[in-house]
Amino acid sequence: MSDPSWGSEVHPFAGGWLVLAGPGMYINQAMAAGIDDELSSAHLDLLLERSKVVGAASTIEVTSITLPRSVHRIRERGFVHDPMSDITCLTRSVTPTTIDTPDNVVIRPTESDADLRLWQETSATGWGHTTTDARRASDAFAAAAHALRNEHMVVAFDPLDGRPLGCASMTVREKVAMLGGMSTIPAERRQGVQSALIRYRLTEACRLGCDLAVTTAARGRASERNLRRHGFDPTATIQRFSLPISG
Repeated sequence: MSDPSWGSEVHPFAGGWLVLAGPGMYINQAMAAGIDDELSSAHLDLLLERSKVVGAASTIEVTSITLPRSVHRIRERGFVHDPMSDITCLTRSVTPTTIDTPDNVVIRPTESDADLRLWQETSATGWGHTTTDARRASDAFAAAAHALRNEHMVVAFDPLDGRPLGCASMTVREKVAMLGGMSTIPAERRQGVQSALIRYRLTEACRLGCDLAVTTAARGRASERNLRRHGFDPTATIQRFSLPISG
């Protein structure tokens, strides 16, 4: 989905894709690039040029299978790796399971426009999106996901008073369930909400015929530890190399 009001654009890029969704958006980077096809100076010129037009920092994802020459060329051009932005990719098999949520959590799918608005509000609160720009980007992401047929968005509620506790999403493609969008409202943390959201989506993935679940988490954070406790194994680390926005 492309919204011209954001100035978003997509380009084939060294065997991967350069996705520029617009200033302040979540995706403004080159992904899966320089793995099968070597990154060239022309590719990096394109990245710098188009990122500047969009108003985003020039950013490239690097993994253990990125060609060494591609990484060398990135470093030559002054791109810097920020370890604090490292992302862990995790996977696990999907096996028959039963939804086993604690008594203090009820999970319901997001279906109506009103449900979407509640998901947006819950997500923004969970992630701490307090500025207008951050909230606009968060809401746009949720609205785009809600419009997709293979996207499954859910909200966790307190069964007694119906207040929202957290939310999450799951995208299903070719028997692979991609778990994302998970957040818990700060006041409701350490109550089993995140665990309930993980188990619910794994059960749904099994019901939909998936045999693999994949997800990502900020490296070394609580979400990664929680995913590991639920059978997810780390398979790769994504590093981001960036140049700041110039002039």
